[in-house]
Amino acid sequence: MSAAAGYGCTLMRRVTILHRSVGVLALSAALLLGGCEAAADLIPGDANNPRTPTPTSAAEATPILVTPGLNVGTAETPAATIPDHELARAVVQVLAIDTTSGSEQVARYGSGAIVDAEQRLVLTSYRVVSPYRADGSTAYTRLAVALNTTPGEPAGDRYAAEIVIADVDMGVAVIRLTEPLDGQEDEFDLPPVLMGQATGMGNGVPLRLFGHVGGSASTDPVSVTQATIVGQRGEAGQTGRTWLKIDARLPVGVSGGPAFNQSGQLVGMLAQEQYVPQGQVGLVRPVDVFAAIIERARTTSGTFTPPLYRGVTIPSDGVWVSRPAFAANAVESSAGRDLLDYGSGFAEGLAALYYEYTVLGAQPGTVIEERWYLDGVAQDSLSSSFVWDQGGYGLISDRIAAPGAAGIPRGTWRVEAWVGGAVRATASATIGLPAPTAATPNAVPVGGATLVAPDGSVLVGPYTTAPQLLALFDLSGMASVGRVQWVVFRDNQPVHTSPPVQWTQGNGGRFWVGYSSGDLIPSGTWEFELLADGQVIGVTTITLF
Repeated sequence: MSAAAGYGCTLMRRVTILHRSVGVLALSAALLLGGCEAAADLIPGDANNPRTPTPTSAAEATPILVTPGLNVGTAETPAATIPDHELARAVVQVLAIDTTSGSEQVARYGSGAIVDAEQRLVLTSYRVVSPYRADGSTAYTRLAVALNTTPGEPAGDRYAAEIVIADVDMGVAVIRLTEPLDGQEDEFDLPPVLMGQATGMGNGVPLRLFGHVGGSASTDPVSVTQATIVGQRGEAGQTGRTWLKIDARLPVGVSGGPAFNQSGQLVGMLAQEQYVPQGQVGLVRPVDVFAAIIERARTTSGTFTPPLYRGVTIPSDGVWVSRPAFAANAVESSAGRDLLDYGSGFAEGLAALYYEYTVLGAQPGTVIEERWYLDGVAQDSLSSSFVWDQGGYGLISDRIAAPGAAGIPRGTWRVEAWVGGAVRATASATIGLPAPTAATPNAVPVGGATLVAPDGSVLVGPYTTAPQLLALFDLSGMASVGRVQWVVFRDNQPVHTSPPVQWTQGNGGRFWVGYSSGDLIPSGTWEFELLADGQVIGVTTITLF
């Protein structure tokens, strides 16, 4: 059924021709919403949308030689332009290694940049070093960093590392090298990067992107790719721009690697929104986002306790789609489209509703569908499908528009993103409706677990001597919640308080949080208090004998 709820009229299809260029949808003809006074022509897409620049192939990344000993200047008197081969000395390979099977397996891999040589601090992606799998188990047994010390060779000398500080929401971490591995001498003597500024950097600014494309310490040397900024992105709940869009596509191994300006100053970090091995890297976190994190790391002597909770589960086919974001305005340029004024509620008379989402890990030829609903009623004439041709990363940016004065019909608009026949992400925006009265968040305790299935059901129940303890809740009324946090008690004594993490999972559903100290879970009466924006909304009690 395609009736527009509340209007007594139907969406009728005119002749439509679907065009999907790189990341953009355009329809050559309008869809008519007619038959009532509130009618307006709804146009999905824009035939004049600019194309996104053709991505740079990963194979075009140029390996560079590491030549020790060149003068890179100081923070006070930096060299005019630091050459690629000298910048490479501050780039490292980050390896999350699992040895539980008796042999060394690389569970996750990425890159990083030395930001403080004296304290041996390295900036990298939190997605690479996050220590937990989707079922709650530990993803790796040790964290290692391989250094670039020999000209033209793969990263060699390896050091153990630990997480000093992290911003889980932004996906940024600073790790510390602790001791050399493999019986080698401690001969760390590498320069840090010089910090720059991303403020004012706009479209057309060239960047130098560094990282390791391989998945182990013996595959590839550090490489550099020339790229250009082609836009910017924001995120719901965040202030200002949080991503720089670039015209390069690189393998997952560069995630966490540095982006330098032409002078050789650090202006960003390469990153995926989620760690997807089949996906590519096509975004940069600007230095504005993580500069304060680096400064806090310099004054932190302890280590970071990563939160253990039900986060994003990457399906078995390795495809991940971000939750669609909506905006009231956008800036069009020859390089693409940048959304502005992100939100989820918009005033009546809105001429265009812009939206965007990213796709990681989809294979060429996969069918992508967008299904639209107005107040729960399917809008078949606005829905569309296309064949994916962007490789391991793509940003879909589009709009629905109403050229008439009445604007887009009021109501709740929902879009679903389907990949390969399965819904991967969905989001809603309201137009012309009063701000909804915030529901009271509620958490119904379900019980405990040691391992949890992707659907939130218990795989392995809780027991003493397990490596972690998980508490399950069924949540509701969470649509307006910003952040969640949990406090863990054993025999009425607090043992753990998690850092707050951004709530991105909609109005509710099955959710779990956990505790792991690195030691085995002892017996006792355990309580997990779950907080939403600082208020306790539920308590789960688990008794272990």
